[in-house]
Parts: sequence; C-alpha cells; structure tokens
Amino acid sequence: MKKQQPIIIAVALALMLVLGYSAHAQDSKISIPKTSGKIDVDGRMDEPFWKDATKVDYRYETQPRINIEPLEKTTAYIIENGDSLLVAIVAYDSDPSQIQASFRKRDRIWGEDSVGFKVDTFNDERKAYNFFVNPYGIQGDSIEDDVLGREDSSWDAIWNSAGRITKDGYVVEFEIPFKVLRFPNTKGKKVWGIDFVRFYPRDYQHRFAYSPNDRNLSCVLCQIGKAEGLENIVSGNNLEITPYTAAQKSERRDPPVQNEWQGDGVEYEAGVDLRWGVTDNSVLGATINPDFSQVETDAAQLDVNKQFSLFYSEKRPFFLEGADYFNTQYTLLHTRNIADPDFGIKYTGKSEGNSYGALISRDQSTSFILPGPQGSSVYTLLDDNGQNVESDVAVARYALDVGENSQVGVMTTHRSAGEYENNVYSVDGVHQLYDAGRLRYQVMYTDSDNTEDMQQNLGMDPSTSGMGYRLNYGHSDKHWNWYLSRTEFDEDFRMDVGYLTIVGNSKDVGGLGYRWYGDDDDFFYEKKVKAEYSVRHFTSNNDKYEQIRELSMDLYGSLRSTINLVGGKRDYFFAQQWFDQDFFSVNGSFRPASEWKLGFNIDVSDDIDYRHIRPGEYFDYGLYTEWQVNDAWFLGADISETDFDVNDGQLFNALIFNLNTNYHFSAKSYLRFIVRYSDVDYNTELYSDPDQVSNLTRTSRQLLYTYKWNPRTAFYIGYSDNGFEDDTVNRFEKTGRSFFTKFSYAFQL
Repeated sequence: MKKQQPIIIAVALALMLVLGYSAHAQDSKISIPKTSGKIDVDGRMDEPFWKDATKVDYRYETQPRINIEPLEKTTAYIIENGDSLLVAIVAYDSDPSQIQASFRKRDRIWGEDSVGFKVDTFNDERKAYNFFVNPYGIQGDSIEDDVLGREDSSWDAIWNSAGRITKDGYVVEFEIPFKVLRFPNTKGKKVWGIDFVRFYPRDYQHRFAYSPNDRNLSCVLCQIGKAEGLENIVSGNNLEITPYTAAQKSERRDPPVQNEWQGDGVEYEAGVDLRWGVTDNSVLGATINPDFSQVETDAAQLDVNKQFSLFYSEKRPFFLEGADYFNTQYTLLHTRNIADPDFGIKYTGKSEGNSYGALISRDQSTSFILPGPQGSSVYTLLDDNGQNVESDVAVARYALDVGENSQVGVMTTHRSAGEYENNVYSVDGVHQLYDAGRLRYQVMYTDSDNTEDMQQNLGMDPSTSGMGYRLNYGHSDKHWNWYLSRTEFDEDFRMDVGYLTIVGNSKDVGGLGYRWYGDDDDFFYEKKVKAEYSVRHFTSNNDKYEQIRELSMDLYGSLRSTINLVGGKRDYFFAQQWFDQDFFSVNGSFRPASEWKLGFNIDVSDDIDYRHIRPGEYFDYGLYTEWQVNDAWFLGADISETDFDVNDGQLFNALIFNLNTNYHFSAKSYLRFIVRYSDVDYNTELYSDPDQVSNLTRTSRQLLYTYKWNPRTAFYIGYSDNGFEDDTVNRFEKTGRSFFTKFSYAFQL
C-alpha cells in the first residue's frame, strides 16, 4: 500500500490539475439577453430593462495580488437591443473621496479610476476590442493583439458613454453600436470572448477583473470568459462620410537673408473621408485631399551626434484606422513616410481566420531612410528644378490564424516614381509551441531601382536587392523568461515605406530573466532581473563589430513606483578602431500624490564623437511630470540636459524642453497649448568645421481650441509658430507662423 501512495497522490494531483483547468476552460458562459428598450446614456441606470440584464461580478484582483478577492466590489450589467451592446458598471468604493477622475482627452484616462470590458468578437483568442471610461465617462478604446503582444490605442470608434460619482462610488453606462465592431456573419447564437476590468489606483495600481490570470501562460485572451447570445445582430453597411473644410494662412521667412514675411494669403481646402462597413467584418476607407492641421507638434528630440534617423509616431486619423492589420515584427509600413498624400484608399477585414489589408496612396513628396550597418540618413527625391517628386505607394497584407494563438502571414510594399522603385516581400509567423513558449520568424526580400542621382552621389548600383530575416524563440512563465534570437540583413536591404535604420549586419541575442513577488506589506511587490548578451557581425566579411553584455533590474512598488536600472559593457568597432565602453542608466517614476506623477532618467556612458572619430563621455539627465491640477486642467512637461565631453573638454551641451497643457471646459471642449524648445551650445574650438555655430536654439509653439462631438465630428481653430537663434542672427527670429481653422462632420448613413 505504501508503494502505491506516491502513485495515488500523483494521480490525485493530476486529476486536480485537469479538473481545475477544466473548471476554468468550461466556466459557464455569460448570457446576453435582448431588450427592445432604448437607452439614455447618462450614468443613472434608470431604464426598466436593466433589471433584466445579466449581472456579472468582478471576482478577482489580478494585479498586484494574484487572483484573490478584490478590495472593492464591482458589478457589471450586460444586455443588447439589436442595435447596440449595452453595459452598465457599478464600481463601489468605501472612500469615494479617493476616486481619481478628471476631464481629459480621449485615450488619456490611464492612471485614473476606470472601468470597462474587452470583447473578442471572433472568439479566436487573438484580438479584442477594449472599451473603458473614467468616472466622468471620458472614453478610452483600443485594439489588443495577443499574437504580436501589442495594443493599438489609436483606434477610435464612435460610441456613447457617461459616468456619475455617487455616495457609494461611481456608475457608468456604455452604448456600443454593433456597426463599430467586426464579427462573423453567422446565424443563431454567437459566442464572444469577454472580460470585465476595473483599474483602482491608490498606493498601488490595482486591477480587478471577472476572469483570473494565470501568469504561467503567455497568452491573455485565451484566459478570458465567454459570452453567449447576440442572435440576429448585424453590423450593417455602416456608411460614414466625413467631409471637412479648412482655412489656413501661413507665412514664412529666412533670416538673415530674408527678413520680410512671405505668404500666399488665406488658403482654403476641402476634402472628405469615407468609411464603409462593406460586411460585418470588413471596412473600406478612403480619403481625398486629407488635411491634418489639427495634429499636435512632434516632441523635440536631440539630433546631435546621432548615427540613426529619429523615429516619429503616426498621429493622422486616416492612417491610424485599421493600422493593426498591417502589423508585423518589423515595421514594414511606417505611414509617416507618406508625408503629403493627396488621396488614400484602404481596405481591411477578417473572415474565418483570414485577415487582410490593402492600402493605396499617392504622396506629393518622396522621402525614405537609407540604412547602413553603422548609421542611416533620410533621402528625398527631387526633380531637376529641386522640386519634390510624387510617388505611388501600395501595401498589401494577409494573415492566417493557425492552431491556438498562432499565425502566419505575408506582406508586400511598393513605392515608385519614374525611374525609382522599391519593393519589399515578407513572410512571417508566430507559433505558440506550448503554454509559455513562442516561436517568431520573419523573412524579407527587397529589390530597388535607384535614380541617377542616387547612383552618382551615393555610389549605388542601378538596381539593388537583398534579404533579411529574424528568428526568435521566447519562454515566459510566472517566474522565468529566456529568449534567443538571430537577425540578419544584407547591405542593400531597404524598406522605403517602413522604418529600418540598420542593415548589413547579423545580430545574435540571448537573455535570461527571473521575476519574483513580494508580500502584501513589501514596498516593492514585483522585481525582475535579466542578463543579456548580444553580438553583431558585418555581413560583408563576417567580422565582429559589436559586443554587449548587459544586466538590468525592474522594480514595481508603492506610490505606483517603477524603477529600471541597466548597466553593462559594450565593445564597438568603428572607423577602423575598437572603442571599449561602459554604460549605466536608471529611470523611474512614482506618484507622491494621486494627481501628480514625477519621473526621471539618468544615463551615463562612454560614447563616440562620430564627426571627429574620437572617444567621448555622454551624460543625460531628465525629469518629467504629469500634474492633474484640478478636474479641468492637465499639465505635462519634460526637460533633459545632455553633456558630451571629449578628452579636450566639453564638446556640446544640449537642453530639451517639451510642454503640453490642456484645459477642459467640458468633456467635449478644450484648449491645448504646446511648446517645443531645444538649445544646444557647441565648443567651436573642438570642431574641425570653421562654420560650426556656437549656439543653436529652436522653438515651436501651438495653441489649439477643439470642440469634439465624437472622434470624427469636430471643430478646430488654432495658431502655431516656430523660430530659431544662432550665430547668424543677433536675436531670436521667427521663421514661420500659421493661423488655421477646420470643421469636419461625420454623417452616419
């Protein structure tokens, strides 16, 4: 009998694991009843149909404590009326005075109290729509891609919400029209993945949810609950037409050569965006003469002594819609490269595990990145008169869901203008090997026809081509993570509508990390350590030119604090000599008060003066703050100072400052003011160029008033200017100024 005990115990444990897993996997579905009632979205839940809605309690705290009873009670109510999914959430709070809520821009509610839900309409455990609101009903929505591990908050749907703080906490209501969702056009009952989530920020950032979270699984959407019902719902053709009209007066000058303002008077423009839900799961979008005057100014970045081109995020609405359908491990489509389009057409959709997207556009200017093994630059096509050259852009993507949480896909991009052409062809995949392990790969081929100017001035062949690939294996469970990857690009590889700054090299990386968790009374509730080794070789001769050994630690704790420490050694071969470099950085953030976030960074490292090929030392110090002054006023700012020293003294000193502030008159009306400032002092005695200026200051400002009924119906009026100061002028000089206004209205047919 004693010999059988280990067998009996093992069998019992196995049965417990199986039953435990089955209990979760077969968790009863949430039934979504139907009503004929209409909703007045006001956060009051006074419609009679709410008593017939399915009641769903939030059962777990999943962060920072793991799958235990939540600190506060939260209850959701769900029902549908044939046109919309209706959800109400009652968030109880034992001390409502601690609720953190304010009027904010859309998608900027994170860090405050908020509640919402995620819904996987295809029930394929790969993508989900996320809908959240804060206690004032301010919206945040996104698309979560569990295969690539990304969340795209640039997606903006038109839906209704409202919130109200009460003596017991707060109440919110959602109305999500089915026409903003994509789902299979099947008859009978539908099954959707669903989870309800609440963020409860106090000393820690608590997360409450309906579904538990197993950190030994590398997937998230595979763990959420299921909802059943939704018979006979349709998305409809959902034709949305958004015309706009805009007026702008811009003036420019070029001191000290040209001191008088030059301009063409007031310029008027009109255009239209179209969005048509062709089927329940596909959308056609088009734009004619798109205008992006309401886009905020890019944050200032330091561009001194940089090897590689700076990255700027896309912010324009047409390109953001459906952008997730073009995502791969590498950014084959970086739509900021389509700088000045006069039209665009996009079609995206998904059906029975097949997702697809196509984009066509014409760009009135043509600029792209020329990458290399140790640096990159931006090249612009110009005609014989020095004018911009138009180019045609076409992109297509197809992906197939395979197995559980796995995917394979193909993608191609094309750009051409006269004798110039660039094409990229790609095959990629993500495969869930087991619960905690994934294999990722991407293989790419490019061919290019280069202009005569590129051949003469850049030494390029008339036609070039190249291969590139990346192979990665990663394991991530509750405590351990490790990964191995191999990347290689030929010297002539380019993706001219994508973003890639380094080619002509191979890179091998290996890393090992461990994560552990503290007790409830520990200041830090989670800690991570990681070691990584990487090495690069030139593809031309297989010579090694970079080797990095790195250790890092991440800490998460009280005051909603995060701290990251990184240190290591880098051996780098550049301009026929080796540079031995040490580096160290620490950055972090915390909240000394609920409405105030403070962050910092310190970077100290050995570096290279790339212009004169000599060793240097890099020191960068920065602070940033986010301050919710009151319910209506938000203030955000960051400042950084960079010193770069060589053996003979300081080479340059740079100060970068960015200010963003918004004042909300209501949930729909706000005023925004932005300042971008950079000031660089150069030690001219240490520069070989006799024309090197001793100082360069740049400033840009933007003041914008917005009234936004929804993401696509809005009124804007604003002013912006920019200028500089250096050795050629004796004071700060404005070089550009602009007044603009725009009105757009979304007709939903």
